[in-house]
Amino acid sequence: MAALTIADLLERNKATLASHNPIPTLDEMKDLKVPVPKVMIVTCLDSRCVPEKYFNLQVGDIVVHRNAGGNGPAALHDIVVFDSLFDGLDEVAIVHHTDCGALRVTEEDIASRVKGRLDESHWAEVDELRPFGAVTDVAESAKEQVEWLRAHPLVREELKSGIHGFVFDLKTGKVEQKI
Repeated sequence: MAALTIADLLERNKATLASHNPIPTLDEMKDLKVPVPKVMIVTCLDSRCVPEKYFNLQVGDIVVHRNAGGNGPAALHDIVVFDSLFDGLDEVAIVHHTDCGALRVTEEDIASRVKGRLDESHWAEVDELRPFGAVTDVAESAKEQVEWLRAHPLVREELKSGIHGFVFDLKTGKVEQKI
């Protein structure tokens, strides 16, 4: 089976239009007194790791931030911005998963691959992107990232105790708290 293209996605979108239920605007949500999500999930961009499915979520239940490896430090910007703009978050869940691609590479592997696609004049910029998020143990990585976020001065003090780390098992579907 071939990988999906953007054209494929647009065709799939057309097929959903007849059954689409309009999603309220922010102003409509405010008028309806729909609560703003108070939980943000930071998880991997791996297409097998879909928190909307493994937590049985609906549109508007929570906020999801996805990046390579479910990297907490890489999500700091969005955690701070969302927490500031929308009446504050209560909790942040860092959710890593089994069989993550970040387990199969090292920081040097990633740096080498990225640099291999660029002119040498940009290599210093690549080094500024570190750490890339390579891990050797997903449970330990989730704990380390929670501790990093809890210690960061830009994270509101009241939010720090609400940051927790989890691992989603791709085979069993279970999400287990690690910190």
